[in-house]
Amino acid sequence: MSILGEGSLFTPKSVPLLELLPGIHCHKIALPNFQRPWRWEPERVRELIISVAYRYPAGSLLTMPVISNSFALRPFQGSGDKLKDNPNLMVLDGQQRLTSLYQALFVRNGVEFREKSFHFYLDIPHLMSDPDGSIETGDPFFEDALFFVLQEKDGQKFRYEGLRKMYSLTKQEDEMAHGALPLWSIFDPDGYLSDWKTNFLIKQSHEDMKEYVQLQKTWDNLVQPWIDRIRNYPFPVVELRADMPLSAICHIFEKVNSQGLPLDVFDLCTAILWAQGFFLNDKWIEQIKEFKDQNLLQMQPLNGTAFLQSIALLASMDRKRANPGERLAVACRKRDLMELDKSTVERYWDILVNGYKEASIFMMDQGILSERILPYTTMIIPLSAIFADIRNRKGEVGAKAAWPKIKRWYWCSVFSQRYSGPVETYSALDFEQVINWIDDGAEPDAVRTFIFRSDSLQEISSIRNAMYKGVLCLLAQNGAQDFSGGGGLNAILFHDSGQDHHHIFPWNALSQLPVPIKDPRADSIINKTLISAAANRSISGKLPSKYVMEWRNKLGAEQYDRILESHEIDPELLSKDLWNEFILDRRERLKTLIESVCGGDFQPFSDNYQPIEDDD
Repeated sequence: MSILGEGSLFTPKSVPLLELLPGIHCHKIALPNFQRPWRWEPERVRELIISVAYRYPAGSLLTMPVISNSFALRPFQGSGDKLKDNPNLMVLDGQQRLTSLYQALFVRNGVEFREKSFHFYLDIPHLMSDPDGSIETGDPFFEDALFFVLQEKDGQKFRYEGLRKMYSLTKQEDEMAHGALPLWSIFDPDGYLSDWKTNFLIKQSHEDMKEYVQLQKTWDNLVQPWIDRIRNYPFPVVELRADMPLSAICHIFEKVNSQGLPLDVFDLCTAILWAQGFFLNDKWIEQIKEFKDQNLLQMQPLNGTAFLQSIALLASMDRKRANPGERLAVACRKRDLMELDKSTVERYWDILVNGYKEASIFMMDQGILSERILPYTTMIIPLSAIFADIRNRKGEVGAKAAWPKIKRWYWCSVFSQRYSGPVETYSALDFEQVINWIDDGAEPDAVRTFIFRSDSLQEISSIRNAMYKGVLCLLAQNGAQDFSGGGGLNAILFHDSGQDHHHIFPWNALSQLPVPIKDPRADSIINKTLISAAANRSISGKLPSKYVMEWRNKLGAEQYDRILESHEIDPELLSKDLWNEFILDRRERLKTLIESVCGGDFQPFSDNYQPIEDDD
């Protein structure tokens, strides 16, 4: 991450809404294009307006002068689709609050929420009925006077009290009749507020001058102070140095976004590349559609940041190859992504797409039938880059020839829970080392140092754990069949039959044995497998001897026993309710299954095991 030199990091100041909102309106103040869409509901906007009127703290704003085109900028929502001027200031934090206030207080279109428009008003007669005669005496009336209405599809606006329609606010005459002052008028530069006030007071005084003067004083004491408070509300503003590096801005958005909606680095890269004429977000949406149309990567959630990380791996590897005498790192950190330019992304895009396609075929071949049992969503970063690099240099034949080594690395990583650690670090390290291994170099660390602690099979009990999911995948890869007799498991059958991880020896059945058993291994992966929803309902807490007999009668003993064997289950042990023998036998079977794909050293089972924490 870049660090800043000496000097002031920021300039603190206080800026009133009277300056901020017009700046937003004329586009002198704008947003980086990577900012998330505005999405505050009307009630939340109302609460913000109350805080402003009461001069409560409403948070600070984080801004930065615009001195270059490093970022694509866009106007605030509601102020137009395209910038009509060159902004001189961009808002890094405060978008939600400023957009809310801009739409509620400055423009006639109202607050946009879920394709509907809401308009805010002040109930002036209620404000003017405050018996204290001053807004600073007694309980303020502002909160009760502030309300909003929905604009109907036909353009009409009605105020409701509960479900009861009170009156229309569709026309200006309606507003006058009911004393509902539209809040957008308090910043209107054309004098709408002044005209509205004059006409309202004349109407209320029945054109009696004495009454008019009295109402004018009441307005000055009970209405105007609220308007002034809103117009002059001083937002604390922290203006960053204009030379703030991109990595620092990225850190700001990921760590200190006040709405709890940290931006992905993909959003930042979208803005950076937009300024170079590359529309990353549009390109990525098209790519996702292509993958879906080709039924690829159905088991893998598609993430734009992960895609860029793989591009960064490919680009940094080629730079290192081209400069063997220099100490260049293969990397995919956030700063590496933000340094990707248009030409680099364009160069590697299609190369990586081919890597993704190969990775999709590979993962399906490994028994990863669904995202539900995908061990690590993050392993797509090095996996796709490995396939992309090999295919690009050695073609499809070379990529297929590399499968055995890639397969061993993949499963060693899963069963060592390697990607529960720092993903960026291991992605870069494994990518470089696996490529080197495929090119007849040394084994990668993930393979060379692999040691499997067999007792972990007796300890893991949650689908959130990568090893737990890995076992389910290996069972599917090894030919596990549907418990209901529907044939070998595949992606379609997995989804259509509602396959999920379920107990083989139901927990409740343990208490039905002649000598009831309480064994924590009952919840471990040793006693779990993929079972369809229908088959699991038929098992429903029964002793294995009972449900095995039922299914043998239904499908035939030979066929059902083959189904059990395909899940690494001994039919005889299960059908006789031999719990301990079943557990000892199956744990060895699962251990052998893992050995077949990982190799390496395996510690023997012991009786000293403890439940371990699950991966997220």
